[in-house]
Parts: sequence; structure tokens; C-alpha cells
Amino acid sequence: MTARRCMYAAFIAVPLLFAVAGPVLARGAPEDPSAPFGPSPWSPFGTDRLGRDVLAAALTGGQTFLVVGLLTVLGAYLTGFLIGVSAAAAPRRWLDDLLMRPVDVLLCLPALLLIMVAALRTQGSAVAIACAIGLALVAPIARFVRMAAAGVVHGPVMDALRMQGESRRYRYGRYAVRAMARPIAADMGVRFTAAVYFLASANFLGLGFDTTSTDWAVSVAANKDALMIAPWSVLLPGALIVLLAVGTNLLVDDLLPDPYTRAAGGARKRRPAALLMVAHSRRLRRVGRDG
Repeated sequence: MTARRCMYAAFIAVPLLFAVAGPVLARGAPEDPSAPFGPSPWSPFGTDRLGRDVLAAALTGGQTFLVVGLLTVLGAYLTGFLIGVSAAAAPRRWLDDLLMRPVDVLLCLPALLLIMVAALRTQGSAVAIACAIGLALVAPIARFVRMAAAGVVHGPVMDALRMQGESRRYRYGRYAVRAMARPIAADMGVRFTAAVYFLASANFLGLGFDTTSTDWAVSVAANKDALMIAPWSVLLPGALIVLLAVGTNLLVDDLLPDPYTRAAGGARKRRPAALLMVAHSRRLRRVGRDG
């Protein structure tokens, strides 16, 4: 693993460590609140507006945030992938339109409006907000998958597999998925960032989890007025969100290099040997001509 990939992995590892091992590490934190925005006896980061230790709140506030974000992206991508591939492989144009026109209508709706309606109708239910975020992500995912699948399901390799009598499960379940793995994996990183953004925005606006929750986005919103006197109460949870979003995108993009770029790099590495062979053949022709 290169140094660049190690750095990207470290970006993701820090918030993951907080989310996974945080509740265990925070067991030693004092349960009784101290003075708001003052020093803390447990860590040097001080206390938040409720007198809780900032580090302890950050250790316990990432689990729900991360789980909701991951489940939302996975559910949205499963739905969008099925719609996009079905539309790309549709044998008739009207079937493609039947699948994609509702997606186009959904694409016009503002995502935050869907989240606000779901939150207000369900008194801030985390499940309803996650479903609204997933619904907002389905439309762009379906459009992207349809575009990525169009050249695969109608390409010459798919036609050859069909003529060889390969089953539909093999053609689409193995070949098509493998051919689209790189753009889909890169797009999943982008969608995860979008899900984190929408979830953080909902919590920041007070539409998501309880305002006394230790969730990272809630902590940023609740303590933003004390940014100058207690900066760590905002900077620590905000930095965890940024590291998670940025690290995911950078690592996915670096782990999946462009095959054309890789082929070009291999050709450049092989170029000196090819030039030596050409020079040697010219030398032999010259010797034969002189002889």
C-alpha cells in the first residue's frame, strides 16, 4: 500500500474508530455534568453546552450516525441499481421511459424538502429521515447506473455471451456487474458523502435525532454559538464528519485506477525494451545490406 493510500485509510480509520470502539473507550468518562463550556476533568477538550465531556460525546455519537448513513446508501443503491440496469436492458423504448420518467420527476424534488416533510410528519423519526434520504438518492443513482450499464448490456461481449447460450444470471450477475464495478464503486463513495451531508444537514436543522443527542452533527449545531469560547465542542465532531466523507472519496478513487491509465502506464514501462528491439532489428538489416 502506498503512502497516499495509507493517508486516505487513516482519514477513514479515525472516525471509524470513534464510532466502533468509542462507547467502550468512553466508559471512564464522568456521568455527572460539569459547567457548560468549561474545563473537563476527563479530557483536555472541555465540556459542551450540557456540561458533558466533548471527547466522550464524540466517542458515543458516531455509531448511529455511521450506521444510518451506511444503511441508507446501501438501500438506495440496491433500488437505484435495479432500476438503472432494468432500464438500460429494456428491449423496448417505452419500457425504458416507464422506468425512468418517474425517476426524472423525483430528481426535480429538493432533497432537503423531502427530509423536512418526513421529519415533520413523523416527529423526527430516524427511520423516516433515513428513508427520505434514500429516496432522494435513488434518482441520481438510477440515472448513473443506466448510463454506465448502457454500453455494457448492449456491447459486443454481451452479444457474444448471449449467442454462446450463457444464462441471464451469468450475463448480468457476473459479467455486467464486474464490468461496471469501478464506476459504481466510485459513485458509491460520492453517494455516501451525499448521505452524510443530508443526514448532517437534517440534524443541524434540528430535524433528525434528539437535540440532546451526542450525534456529531447535532453536537455541531447545538454548540455552534460557542465556537469562539469552546471551539473543540464544534471542531472535533465536525472534523470527524469531514474526515469520513473526504477519506471515503479519496480512497475509493485511488483504489480503483482507470484501466486505460494503467494500460498506458504499462506501455510506457515497456517502451524502452521495444525501442531496443527496433534498434537491434535495424542494425541487423544494415549489417545484411552492407554484407
